[in-house]
Amino acid sequence: MSESITFRTLRYASVTVNDRTQWNFAEIGDDEGLTAVVETTSGGDVAGRLTPLMQALAGRRIADEAEVVRLAGLEPCAMRRDFALATAVSAVRTAVVDIRAQRNGLTLTQALGGQSVDSVELYANTNRHLLTTARRPLDFAAVAERAVGDGFRTVKCTPFDEVDSRAPGANLAELARPGIERLSAARRAIGSDITLLVDCHSRFDLRSACAVAEALAELDAGWFEEPVNPERDPEDLAEIAARVSMPVAGGEHAYGAEFFRRLVDSGAVTVAMPDIKHCGGVREAVRAATLVARHGGRTSLHGPSGPVSILAGGHVTAAMSAALPLEFGAYECPWRADLIDPPEQVRDGRLRLPTGPGLGAHLNPATLQRHGQAWRAAYP
Repeated sequence: MSESITFRTLRYASVTVNDRTQWNFAEIGDDEGLTAVVETTSGGDVAGRLTPLMQALAGRRIADEAEVVRLAGLEPCAMRRDFALATAVSAVRTAVVDIRAQRNGLTLTQALGGQSVDSVELYANTNRHLLTTARRPLDFAAVAERAVGDGFRTVKCTPFDEVDSRAPGANLAELARPGIERLSAARRAIGSDITLLVDCHSRFDLRSACAVAEALAELDAGWFEEPVNPERDPEDLAEIAARVSMPVAGGEHAYGAEFFRRLVDSGAVTVAMPDIKHCGGVREAVRAATLVARHGGRTSLHGPSGPVSILAGGHVTAAMSAALPLEFGAYECPWRADLIDPPEQVRDGRLRLPTGPGLGAHLNPATLQRHGQAWRAAYP
């Protein structure tokens, strides 16, 4: 059995979750008949990057996932300029790791250097569900209370709908008041023993972020996620982090472990948030977590998407240094568990990890047929 991998097949799949969300996947097969399924959800034309990337790799023997960029003839900085390309490269790199794990009879956790565990802790991202509501304070309270009732010990809200730092002359701190009311309702509903995380989607600027942080501190927020964009405004983020009393988190759109090292080393964040779909894949996420831990930070994977990426993220979380709970998009889709086989198992705020080799699951054809479609790419 060869240690190097030559790809032979490429198949795409897509499911419509609701009128706002579509989950996209690629199934990448090797010359020994093994297949890795990876999630490519990004909002961009990933297939338009992935198909030519796979064609560039056709017939090439890949001994290590880190060789993918060089073998494809890409510049290392290309993924930082092109988010869809970063997602495509991440998918291929993850597929290499997954297929090698399958060949060696290892779980993805073991292939990444971790010890197999039964489950990993999740936190409930409530925003995807709240997009289906009127997003009133009582809606935030209700879903937060539901999550706690289902065993989640950490809940995340994204409340600042009215804030837009691009609006000229806007008083962003004043515009944040409805968001504070939503958070206050959630805090009252879940009590003081549950961790409440706050995601800002980079809606603030330096001045307004520091003002809003005072209100968040009164609500005992567990972290302040991306008040400004960590890729565009790392210096402002570092200044915010130096002024506020709670941990600052971010990095969900970044590629490469070194980015997260620099982000933590500069003081911009204490919680790094790589997303395995975009950061370079599962092994690069483990590398990022290792570097972050060496510089005094911790890691919580970003990714409130479908069950394939959450399962891969579960394996990575089990293998990471200084790992915090993994993000889970709660209550967005009633049939999400059945999209993979064996079905996704989330109980008491924890994700159960299957024991099969590699990812340990594949797309369920029956659920895929009911809610989406699959097609073979023009490859090789």
